[in-house]
Amino acid sequence: MNVDLLVLIGVIIADAVLLIELMFFICRKAVSNRLIRAAFDGKEEEFEAVSKTFIAKTLSKFDLQLIRFNVAEIRRDDEKMEECIRRFNEMDLKDSQKKKIYPRIFYHYIDKNRKQDAKDYYEKLSQFGVYKNKKDIEMTYDAFIKGGHQYLDEALKSLPGTSREDLPAKEKLIAKMYENKGINQEAKKYYNLSDQHKAKLLGKQ
Repeated sequence: MNVDLLVLIGVIIADAVLLIELMFFICRKAVSNRLIRAAFDGKEEEFEAVSKTFIAKTLSKFDLQLIRFNVAEIRRDDEKMEECIRRFNEMDLKDSQKKKIYPRIFYHYIDKNRKQDAKDYYEKLSQFGVYKNKKDIEMTYDAFIKGGHQYLDEALKSLPGTSREDLPAKEKLIAKMYENKGINQEAKKYYNLSDQHKAKLLGKQ
């Protein structure tokens, strides 16, 4: 067979594969958006129906539950979040999935001042040597669970490089450290900053 013809066939096959992958990505994105909208609107029957479609079946049970969790977190629906957490606990999660969701559950319980639950998830995370934001979780655990302030200087140094989204949480952490150290004026200052920046993120200012 002619070499040029083989090259042409190869190019056509490669282009076809790329086109199929692109179409699959677009379809999967559309299905994900439908699932998110159904979750936001509280339409559980619609969510279940969409989740049974061919494209949606390429998503894992973890992915589907993560969509529910994300929506519940945005809506600050504690009851729905607890339901999601229960379902995560019933799954046989991979380590990569645990590293993805356990820190968020940990912070959820910190936010709700549920110390024992936060401690339980800190201990679950302790089995991993490396995971995202490990240092921030160590600092949070020390401040909110142990009542410590040993990471105060480190937290203050990291503040300038903190993203707009993470800033309120970092300022609240610093405030708690100052509070634990008995420096109430600085604690009040950072609690106020945290509240102000959180309000801006939520569009309330």
